[in-house]
Amino acid sequence: MGIQDDKRTLEAALFTTDRPLTTQEIKRLLGTSSDTYAKKLLEDLKGSYRRRSGPFSLEERGQGTFALSLKDDMMKKLGDIVPKLKVSKGALKTLAIIAYRQNLTLSKLAEMKGSRAYEYVRQLSAIGFVESKPFGKTRQLRTSSKFASYFGLQDDMDVIHDWIESQMQ
Repeated sequence: MGIQDDKRTLEAALFTTDRPLTTQEIKRLLGTSSDTYAKKLLEDLKGSYRRRSGPFSLEERGQGTFALSLKDDMMKKLGDIVPKLKVSKGALKTLAIIAYRQNLTLSKLAEMKGSRAYEYVRQLSAIGFVESKPFGKTRQLRTSSKFASYFGLQDDMDVIHDWIESQMQ
């Protein structure tokens, strides 16, 4: 493939995926082992979106992941028709606690939130924002990489913790 075909392929991949793509995935998609080539195509595409003044922008989401996003002015105009994540207020508060505390046990969360915590964790796991693993007789909870990419963060517990603290100020 030529550079133009590779750009078209990259743009199509970024448009159709529901998550940011890593540099490794982009290189594999393009059949190259060159970081420089992949980054050049990303920069060219990013510049192309900037020059077009269109509704999309190409953003690096952290740790070498890239995604197409709707620009803020378009989000405001399309607000009523853009699908929104449907999460109850209780589940959202539970997500904030899990994100802030990271590696919190389900039993400790239930002590804090009551028995509804179990249902909230099921909802959050179903949409892919929370991961749980066995931890003795309970489960250990943490946010997922999908959570991090949805909020444009690195999938790093300390970064997420610091971001939440900054949002509370």
